[in-house]
Amino acid sequence: MASETKDQTTLTVTASQALGRPDGRAAIRLQTKELGSIAFEVDQQAIDALRRDLATAEQFLRQPKTKN
Repeated sequence: MASETKDQTTLTVTASQALGRPDGRAAIRLQTKELGSIAFEVDQQAIDALRRDLATAEQFLRQPKTKN
């Protein structure tokens, strides 16, 4: 089941694919553990925001794990 945190649902992404349409539009398809395949259309601004956020997420993953 997808986990929910303060007004948002968190999904586990297992794969992704960039999709191009004949009319020049672009989309990203994500394969998720909880919902299967979902896709969303993106423009350059969305791609730039995703790049920034993915870089930040990668930094979180690279941080040493702390024991509580």
